[in-house]
Amino acid sequence: MRTTCIFAFFAFLIFSCQTNENQSENNANDLPSYRLETVDSVTVKGILARLFLFQAADEDHIIFRDATTSDVYVFDREGNSVDKWDKTGDVPGAFSMSAGNFAQDKAGNLVILDIMNGIKIFKKDGEILQNFGIYQNQWSLGGAFSLFKSYQVIQKNGKEYLLYSLDVIEESPDDYGPEYLQERENLILTDLETEETKTFLPFPEGSQFLNGNVFLFNDFRPVFKYDEKSQLLYLMFQNEPILYTYDWAGAEPVLLEKTDLNLEGFVAGEGFEKGAVSFAKISDRTINPAPSIVLNLEKYGEDLLITYKPSPADKGDIAQLASGEASKELKAKLSEETKKRTVVLTQKGEIVPVSLPEMNPYDFAVIGEDIWWMKKHTGEEEQEDFTVYRGRLVEE
Repeated sequence: MRTTCIFAFFAFLIFSCQTNENQSENNANDLPSYRLETVDSVTVKGILARLFLFQAADEDHIIFRDATTSDVYVFDREGNSVDKWDKTGDVPGAFSMSAGNFAQDKAGNLVILDIMNGIKIFKKDGEILQNFGIYQNQWSLGGAFSLFKSYQVIQKNGKEYLLYSLDVIEESPDDYGPEYLQERENLILTDLETEETKTFLPFPEGSQFLNGNVFLFNDFRPVFKYDEKSQLLYLMFQNEPILYTYDWAGAEPVLLEKTDLNLEGFVAGEGFEKGAVSFAKISDRTINPAPSIVLNLEKYGEDLLITYKPSPADKGDIAQLASGEASKELKAKLSEETKKRTVVLTQKGEIVPVSLPEMNPYDFAVIGEDIWWMKKHTGEEEQEDFTVYRGRLVEE
């Protein structure tokens, strides 16, 4: 066992060196690109829902939810309805539209985190198995609907945990200043059997969030992925183009590598002087109307899949947008310029663009080797039939 761990550690060091070397060579090399190729699709029919979204899938079932209600739809892999249930109102396990997407535990149960109502675990027929209260009352809500995972069910030492973060995971500071960020712990871990919860993982040394300024909450929300096989935790903060890789074989994650990523069009913020922004403010369009933001970080095979939004290249355009003086044409130009981009970060440290098919604006979900998405609905008529696609990345 010890020999295996030592070998894995040195293998990671070799990978890290290759990552740094290849990152600097990205501009000089002609890299291939990837596209998302459809493997198959499933259509479900006769749906009456305002915002019908794919949630999760396993070998037997596909789970959907009306994101504006608590209606949950269960289908088999052929698209036949198996069950439908909801948790609206004053019932055990009730959750709201502020809840994230369903994750699944090792038994296939559905786990959901509602930042207003806590953690819930359901059987696929809607039976409530666990009903935890929220760890910390929230001061703010932020983020649009998305299929991107904001939390993850993980297994460590034979136990299952929910790994997640919240906009605010501690009491309000008397005075919001850089001292708050020096002490902040950014991740939360909840034992899914006992509800025992702890916070951990402060900002690593060298992070821009320790530069003596304060930041909007949207800037330092973490996106992360824990890989159980390698016991590595990959983490980025949303306005910092740096990948932090931790060894989490022990009780606490240990930082192994800090990798600067050359994401085209990404502009990291420097923060604001103390007092310029208030505590728990998610964003401020009058200060920065088009910030760069890392939206998602996923392990895909042996590589990492990163989705982000760049900032406009012209600072004058940003100023016009912030002041409210941007014309309709300029807004359209900036909307195109700041569209979401997805790239693959390879083991060699190459950043390779990904060509995605047209899909709904709620993005995609990675489950195992597959990427799931739904097409954007372009018709004006009310939609009752929905198709979810399953695909894999192929090199062009």
